[in-house]
Amino acid sequence: MTIKKSVTPIIMIIIFLGLILLGNLALNSSAESDNSDTIHLRLGQVKAASHAVSLGIDKFAELVEEKSDGEIIIETFHDGLIGNDREVIESAQMGSIAMASSSTPNMTSFTNYFTAWDLPYIFETKEEVYTAIDGKPGEIVRDQMENNGFKVIFFPDYGYRQIVNNVRPVKVPEDMSGLKIRTTNSKIEQADFVEYGANPTPVAWSEVFTALQQGTVEGEGNSYSLLWDSKHQEVLDYATEVNYNYSSDIVVMNLEKYNALSEEHQQIIMEAGVEATEWQREIANKNDDIAKQEFIDYGIEVYEPTEEEMKQWKQASEPVWDQFVVEGIAEPEYVEIILETLGKTREDIFE
Repeated sequence: MTIKKSVTPIIMIIIFLGLILLGNLALNSSAESDNSDTIHLRLGQVKAASHAVSLGIDKFAELVEEKSDGEIIIETFHDGLIGNDREVIESAQMGSIAMASSSTPNMTSFTNYFTAWDLPYIFETKEEVYTAIDGKPGEIVRDQMENNGFKVIFFPDYGYRQIVNNVRPVKVPEDMSGLKIRTTNSKIEQADFVEYGANPTPVAWSEVFTALQQGTVEGEGNSYSLLWDSKHQEVLDYATEVNYNYSSDIVVMNLEKYNALSEEHQQIIMEAGVEATEWQREIANKNDDIAKQEFIDYGIEVYEPTEEEMKQWKQASEPVWDQFVVEGIAEPEYVEIILETLGKTREDIFE
């Protein structure tokens, strides 16, 4: 009797633990079943969460979830949380993450057609930018990117770069003489400042504030909104609105992952990209206007060149076209397609 009494509780405990284990397995199985119908996609990029590009990406994710009734969830990672521009793009190409966004100058290793977008004054207005991106020039780039394993989803609007500095007012190119100006690694942007008479100095974005603070550089070129979001007004005094360079971002998806989706899900993603583009462009333009006024209110002296002065800025940068519009860099044929799409010639820009 004693043995039986001691065995019975042990058996009951084993049965009880077994039931718990089976219950947990059932719950886990149920969770996997629930999640099996949900597609989770990660999207990484470097800009601050408050920037217009980031807001557009979040809007895109929101639209995808809404249109798919929650079947597709896009997790967005801003501020370089999962890598810098190069790292997230390479991760998307390899399929480590599904999606990535980067500024187009960083994409020239995949197609040098993006080099043409960097040419000074090739896009003189936002309307021209949108006409080109939404037209034949944009389609050519989309096709080229597919050859490199990417599906282009949409092009967020980054904005025009203005010239800012902390030394003196700048009205015409001659006023740039000798100024140490931070640039990106873009050879075209560096050539722009050489033609203006400045000393271009490539500096990583994360180091620009300190470089301005310490005098390593005395100015830079960037959009009002990014400068304001990054608090660069604290180390700047003057801004000159010359629109010397337009920058776009690009959102891409790993092509194999895109092709693995159903036609319905593919359509949802592309439709969301179109709608996010329209929404984001409005926000980008609005935020840039707000940032410009914030610059002025802060005490930054913002100068808008006259029509005659703008002609000087354009003509000063024209030699950059001679240097870079050559086969293997900014393809002449592609540059001509852009100009034809916009209904203008090189002479129209610089005369």
